[in-house]
This record gives sequence, structure tokens and C-alpha cells, in this order.
Amino acid sequence: MKVIFFALALLVSPVVSAVEWNNPFEGIESGEYRVITTLGLGSGDLQLNSQRDFFGYASVGITPAVGVWQVNLRYSRFDDSRVKINQVGLNFKVDFTLNCYVQCLYWMAGWNYADIDLNNVRKYGYWYHHKDKWHPLDREDDWYYDGYYYHVINANGSDTFWNLGLGYRFMWNPDFDTSIEYNYNDIGSIYRVNLGHLRTLSLNLSYRF
Repeated sequence: MKVIFFALALLVSPVVSAVEWNNPFEGIESGEYRVITTLGLGSGDLQLNSQRDFFGYASVGITPAVGVWQVNLRYSRFDDSRVKINQVGLNFKVDFTLNCYVQCLYWMAGWNYADIDLNNVRKYGYWYHHKDKWHPLDREDDWYYDGYYYHVINANGSDTFWNLGLGYRFMWNPDFDTSIEYNYNDIGSIYRVNLGHLRTLSLNLSYRF
């Protein structure tokens, strides 16, 4: 539910602010702007376990008819069976050149909200060499032993974070393109478990209406 409210807030806020300088709906009707939809599939590498697992995203946004930049509302999902991340965010894509018609390089940046589920994650006292080896509340949980003492985390929470990335786009025609994107997501901690960053690589299909 929090993801839905966050998505609505991201979607409505730029539209409201845009009324004063340019109505995007009038721009779409006149052909000045186009609606762009994207579906991407690939893999993600979460720093917590350093293994590549499923990642996918879908987005809808607005881009000028001449290209150059995009603003997208994006939903994505990462799942490695132990950690599930469902995130929604506002993402910006900007071409490195102003005359990119066929092959394009671009950079991306965005702000995200995510619901995160931890399923049987082992916590060995601390992550990534924090100064305090043991968190005071860790002592209250049940411990196990496999050569090292650990306890099992089953929890969920939420976080907000930014992402940065690079992409390469090939335009097959004015309406359709394929792209490859690399994104770095700076995720924080859930239930005292530092997830670290999430790096994703995806192959995407986009269509402009």
C-alpha cells in the first residue's frame, strides 16, 4: 500500500507543477511530447550475497518528440529467494548529445521507495565491519552455530534511496527502440541488516505512442 501511495505522489507532483509552465496533455495531443512505455528484464547483484538473480522493471513516461530526455515512473522487482525488493520511483534519462537519432548513450538518475522482505537471512553479528561488532538487540534473539554464531532474520521494512546509471539505446524506427542499462541503487538497512548496494543490468524494449 505504501508503494501505491508513493507512486501516486510521484506521478501527480510533476504534473501539478507542470501546469504553470506547460500542460503535458496538450503537448501530447499536439505531438510535442510522446508517451513512452518500457519493459526490461535482466539480473541484479545485491551486495549482501554477491550473486546475480532476477531483476525486471516496467515504466511509463513522457519524452519530447525530438528525444533528448525522458521522465519515467518506474516499478521494478528484485528477487533472490532470500531478499525481495519491490520498488517504485521517478527516473530521469538524458542523452549525452542533442543529435542522437539511431545509437544513443545516456545517463540516468532517480529517487525510489521500496518495500523489502527478508526471508531466512543469516546475520553473523555485524555486516561490513561496523564499529560495534554486536548490536545490543541482537543478544535477545535466538542464536545458531555453524562454526560461527548467527541468527536468522525474517522481517520486512521500507527504504528510500537514489539510483544512478548509464544506458545505450538503438532506435529501430521513431517509435521502437531496444536498450541496455546499468543501474546502481544505494539501498540502506532493514532490521539492522545492511543490504548494501543493488547493481542491475537489463535489456529493455520501449515503444512510443
